[in-house]
Amino acid sequence: MFGKQVAKLESDMDSETLEEQKCQLSYELNCSGKYFAFKEQLKHAVVKIVRDKYLKTTSFESQEELQTFISELYVFLVDQMHVALNQTMPDDVQGTVATIYISSEQLQLFAFEAEVNENFEMAAAYYKERLVREPQNLDHWLDYGAFCLLTEDNIKAQECFQKALSLNQSHIHSLLLCGVLAVLLENYEQAEIFFEDATCLEPTNVVAWTLLGLYYEIQNNDIRMEMAFHEASKQLQARMLQAQVTKQKSTGVVEDTEERGKRESSLGPWGITNGSATAIKVEAPAGPGAALSILDKFLEESSKLQSDSQEPILTTQTWDPSISQKPSNTFIKEIPTKKEASKCQDSSALLHPGLHYGVSQTTTIFMETIRFLMKVKAVQYVHRVLAHELLCPQGGPSCEYYLVLAQTHILKKDFAKAEEYLQQAAQMDYLNPNVWGLKGHLYFLSGNHSEAKACYERTISFVMDASEMHFIFLRLGLIYLEEKEYEKAKKTYMQACKRSPSCLTWLGLGIACYRLEELTEAEDALSEANALNNYNAEVWAYLALVCLKVGRQLEAEQAYKYMIKLKLKDEALLAEIHTLQETVGFGNPSF
Repeated sequence: MFGKQVAKLESDMDSETLEEQKCQLSYELNCSGKYFAFKEQLKHAVVKIVRDKYLKTTSFESQEELQTFISELYVFLVDQMHVALNQTMPDDVQGTVATIYISSEQLQLFAFEAEVNENFEMAAAYYKERLVREPQNLDHWLDYGAFCLLTEDNIKAQECFQKALSLNQSHIHSLLLCGVLAVLLENYEQAEIFFEDATCLEPTNVVAWTLLGLYYEIQNNDIRMEMAFHEASKQLQARMLQAQVTKQKSTGVVEDTEERGKRESSLGPWGITNGSATAIKVEAPAGPGAALSILDKFLEESSKLQSDSQEPILTTQTWDPSISQKPSNTFIKEIPTKKEASKCQDSSALLHPGLHYGVSQTTTIFMETIRFLMKVKAVQYVHRVLAHELLCPQGGPSCEYYLVLAQTHILKKDFAKAEEYLQQAAQMDYLNPNVWGLKGHLYFLSGNHSEAKACYERTISFVMDASEMHFIFLRLGLIYLEEKEYEKAKKTYMQACKRSPSCLTWLGLGIACYRLEELTEAEDALSEANALNNYNAEVWAYLALVCLKVGRQLEAEQAYKYMIKLKLKDEALLAEIHTLQETVGFGNPSF
């Protein structure tokens, strides 16, 4: 109404002009009816405040009581109006309000936590929040697409992977996942394009060549299938050899030329003497290109021998006995010059980061691919690759093979088969923490909590961690709470909070402290849980119990009200709250 006038007068505007403008504005608002419409909209908000904040639902007994209440309400509403105005028109002098920021990594943990607990609606909400925050981050699209694969929503998964590919057309994992989805949806022409693009973009990627070979197998193109598997094997050999050369260079091991010549003459095509794990020691290079020239010569001779035999070598062995106790993927993580190494070996970081501990020191192109597929939850594709691993002469049934089989059957709720495979894995590697951790999950999901407890306790007693320690601590703590071993539950949840804090870890700690009558510690832990997720009804329920115990009536009623809104499903806990409310005489506001 007064934009032109303000621009013209600028700072020369006096108080009389301002008052006149105010009167004109009031007149226009009243005549047009906009003021009354706005006031009607505000009524609902004010009624909600009166009910939620002041818990007032009954009529007033006297006029004086009414006036007192209206005065308090007016002061509160004016304060809230000022807060809203200051947020709309921030002042430089105004201090910032402290907010709790949840990082993208925390959101990923919360999403994975909800996913494992089969709360898919909440998991989807966390994944979508990550996308809203950083829509240009292709890793977020890949994570959400993997979640859609788990829930068998292949169309949405394909959309996510294609979106990730559109953000970076040279991203190898996006290409491979688009190819996998194309095969699952039977779009075979597209699948071939994606897989071949991946191998052209990154010719040294073992998983890309293996997936291309699997595609050709589906198309019954045996010649191209063998070619792709052969190339994958060659790249895996080259990568492991490069790792060995790099390691020997870093340790500065020097060998005389004659000794090296004798050693090389006794080696087989891949540096293996009669199947034994012999260390290849390389002379300290005189220049930066010396190590590479040795490697190139070795690869050239090896490829000639391999092409003459027409038999693809599908496995590699660890050559240095001094590191034979390390996992099979240790070498790969030590190669700084190969991009694909870190990508492929990171493949099990989310679901099975510790899966390789205690596993056989050989690896095959198929096991590399299985790790990648398990990370992205492409379980529908895994069994085809497992069949190749089983038939592979250098592969065959291993501890890791049985662990993957068990995981796929647990996802299908086929607990009998999963238990059978876990027994075989335990026979092959009894000291593998992943075997016992997965057995604990199996017994927990099947309802046998006593066996699950024994397996979990054995798992955390190992020096090396299992792959899913977060859920091992969570479920073990829950079992302790069920068995009323509250001190053990407290210690277990405290470990979980230190490693990877989430709403559920803090909630478990809060429950344990409450049962131990440590009310201050319980309230602190529950407040942390509430800060990470204020939509958890159980958190509000225990906050209500704590407030009832310490005699804080208003807060007890507020917590109880939010618990009811969020529909607490634990009937026993609800009955406990009602009993305590009757004992103390407050805490249950009736609307």
